[in-house]
Amino acid sequence: MSAPRCAAAAAVLALALATGGCGLLDSRELWSSGRYVVLWIDAPDQAHLAYRIDDTTTMGLSDPCVSAVAENADYIAVEQRPPQSAQPPLYRLFAKRAPAPRTPAATPLGEPMPRRTYEPLAQRLGLPPMRALGGWDGCGGAN
Repeated sequence: MSAPRCAAAAAVLALALATGGCGLLDSRELWSSGRYVVLWIDAPDQAHLAYRIDDTTTMGLSDPCVSAVAENADYIAVEQRPPQSAQPPLYRLFAKRAPAPRTPAATPLGEPMPRRTYEPLAQRLGLPPMRALGGWDGCGGAN
């Protein structure tokens, strides 16, 4: 390998190691069911519900700070904790449906709701209990 090519390869390797060490290229899938996933990119506090369009593309469905999920054949629910807050979590419900062109893959049903509103609704819809997405929640709470 010539000296300029070797120097260029070393620079690319150093940049990859430096940015990888800073967490800039980090991501993780925390949960999946079919094409639905909860994942984060760059930081755990960015965990959100998304729909996998193809192997490299997802479409976000929820805001970040998802810490738990529940689903059945017709619905997905997520628990979201306000970032770095002592406030209680809020719950968001989505209706699954076959995606049509230019429409979301899951339709949000209303606004985020407190637990006292979510639990009776989840029971009526036949949703199982929430499943925590890890022992520590990057948004400020323990699961």
